[in-house]
Amino acid sequence: MTCEDGNPATPPSPPPLPNSRVSGQGTSTQFSLTNGKSSSSTAYTFLITPTQAGEIIIPAIPVQIDGQTLSSEPLKLTVMKAGTSSANTNAATARIGFVKLVVPKSQVYLGEMLPLEIQVYLQQQARFTEMPHFKEEGFTLGKMQQPTQAPTVFNNRRYEVITFKNFVVPAKAGKIDIGPASVILNVPRPDSRRTIFGEFVDWEPATLESDPQMLEVLPLPKENVPPGFSGAVGNYSMAVNVSPTNVATGDPITVKAQISGRGSLDSLTLPQQADWNQFKVYPPTSDVQFADQLGMSGIKTFALTVVPESMAIKELPPFSFSYFDPDQKQYRTLTQPAVPLTVRPSAASLPPPNLANTGTESNQPPAKDILHIKPRLGVLSQIQPPLIQRSWFIGLQGVPVLAWISLLVVRKQKEKLANNPRLRRQRQVEKIVNIGLGELRQSAQANEAEAFYATVFRLLQEQIGERLDVPASAITESVVEERLRPRNVPEETLISVHDLFQACNQARYSRHSSNEQLISLIPTVETTLNQLRNIPA
Repeated sequence: MTCEDGNPATPPSPPPLPNSRVSGQGTSTQFSLTNGKSSSSTAYTFLITPTQAGEIIIPAIPVQIDGQTLSSEPLKLTVMKAGTSSANTNAATARIGFVKLVVPKSQVYLGEMLPLEIQVYLQQQARFTEMPHFKEEGFTLGKMQQPTQAPTVFNNRRYEVITFKNFVVPAKAGKIDIGPASVILNVPRPDSRRTIFGEFVDWEPATLESDPQMLEVLPLPKENVPPGFSGAVGNYSMAVNVSPTNVATGDPITVKAQISGRGSLDSLTLPQQADWNQFKVYPPTSDVQFADQLGMSGIKTFALTVVPESMAIKELPPFSFSYFDPDQKQYRTLTQPAVPLTVRPSAASLPPPNLANTGTESNQPPAKDILHIKPRLGVLSQIQPPLIQRSWFIGLQGVPVLAWISLLVVRKQKEKLANNPRLRRQRQVEKIVNIGLGELRQSAQANEAEAFYATVFRLLQEQIGERLDVPASAITESVVEERLRPRNVPEETLISVHDLFQACNQARYSRHSSNEQLISLIPTVETTLNQLRNIPA
């Protein structure tokens, strides 16, 4: 619903509709200046999800604007069964574009990482309201990467292709559906007006959806399973380093095992090693370094501490790691040969030295019984007062008291901060904003527009999320009307926040700004963040 040149007294809302679910998707405001005349429009977006086929009648929705009652026109929606389409739907979709879900193969093993791409083909300007998503059932989805954009020609038509990359890990065997992948966009209306700069004024939501992909997930073979297999699936190699190799009983030995390759590195665990009964083994620590943006390959390092308990130990037993290779369709075991060790007795285990008399007589002369009388006084010195009478010694006694009081104050401050999550988050966000402003200046100097606007968007999310006490990831452009305006936030701040969100959205898919434009935008970002910081919590 779009209200032009006027704001409703209360936001409109459609009534409950039969056989459907209605949810609000946010509010957006547009301002334009044409031939010296300004105009504005406010769009209220609602998402209607039908639950069964048939017809849905959306009645006229009244609103109060400047004391007058205005209403929208009734609408009739035709809900079709899955798999059917209409000429109007095809025409509208063709006008915008389409979505392809690209899966490299249709058969994988349980636990195998499978890369995929969501390709959005667009024939016109559009704004993404959120990342693509699809039903997650029977698999684990990785973290969606920032998209890439490139022009292409498909069926003799020119498109801009926005590609999102991700991966899935099947969690159960059998046939599962991946998708359909859906993308929610804001696109210009067919009759949209334009500003003097050629920008569209009127926008409407649109949803593009791909076809689902069938994936057959094979269970891991039950034959020839290695004894130490812990569920790792992929292609790996191993390197083991042991240090030191010359120790005393009870001294620690560090064993570092590096598992590198392609697979689900986050879920890798170190298997229990056989024949290590003569060592005391402590729980390992681990660290992962990924070699690609998706996190499908890299190195995981395990640090294991073992302590030899006997001098009879001559070597560290072989170290092994087993995994299933989906390319070769068989189990593999990597083995590090035994490492020779030298274990010597510790100082605590050595016998005490024998101090018994060996029968030899000492050649030292016997000590004199009486010392001679001292003939001279020697050097004289003035007798100093005792320490208890010296001022510096008395003052020094207060140092432990002052240190104890200082530690007590620090501890009370930490307890206060631990018991006040709002204050803890406020300080954390202040630190994030200060660091982010420095990143903005670096990105502007380097003319990195994409990183610049991504940082602006993140700082707005963090600052607004802290003031509203909601997760930063939940902050979108719609929060201006839904959460900030009801708090009586100044209109100047609302407009500034809205303009920054719009600039971030447009920067994703439009040409990059110049170095001077990025630098000139930094004071606006700082002023807006300071204004948001003053919003009552």
